[in-house]
Amino acid sequence: MLYINEWLPNPIGNDAVGEFIELYNGGATPADLNGYALGDGTKKKFSLTGYSIPPGGYLVLNHAQDKLTLKNTGGALWLYGPHGRVVDSASFSGAAPEGKSFSRVDYSAAPIAHFAFEYPTPGTANKTIDTTVSVNDYPLGVPLASSQLSSAAFIVLTAGVASFFLLFFIYVIRQNRNISNLFFGRDEEAGI
Repeated sequence: MLYINEWLPNPIGNDAVGEFIELYNGGATPADLNGYALGDGTKKKFSLTGYSIPPGGYLVLNHAQDKLTLKNTGGALWLYGPHGRVVDSASFSGAAPEGKSFSRVDYSAAPIAHFAFEYPTPGTANKTIDTTVSVNDYPLGVPLASSQLSSAAFIVLTAGVASFFLLFFIYVIRQNRNISNLFFGRDEEAGI
C-alpha cells in the first residue's frame, strides 16, 4: 500500500531548491521503509532506510535529502522494495509544466492514467481532477428557451432565407460571364 503520490520535477525557480517527492502509505499500519529505495531512471538510488510513514500518512523528501535529479522532460520515478523489486512507478512524456507536480489522482490497481499535473500539495491529500463540465440547474424535460416560432413566422423566415440565397445565386451568376452565358444563353457584353 505504498505509493509514489506526488513529485515536483519543474518547480518555479531553482530546481535543486524546489523539487520534492512525496510517498503515501495507504495501509492501516505504519510502513517501515528499511530496505526501500527511490530511483530516478539513472543508476543513482536513494535509500529510504531509517524512514517510516504512519498509516494514511505522507513522507515528503526534498532534493537536499534525496539528491535525485527529477527530469523536467520525460521524467520517471521508481519505488523499489526490499530485494530490489519495483513496488510502484510513475512517468510522464513531454515537458512538465513549471510549478505543477505530477500527482496521483486515482489509487486503482492499474497505474495507467492515474496521474495528472496539478498544483502541489506536499504532505496533504492531492487535488483530484474535476470531471464535471457544468452543473445542471434546469429541471429535466423543461425546454431552456420558452419562445417558439409560430407556423406563419416559420414560413416567413424560411421564405426570406430562400429569397436571400436565390438573389445571391443570381448575383454570382450575373457577375461571371461564362456562367451567365451557360444559364441565360446570351453574351451580355455583345448586347445579344
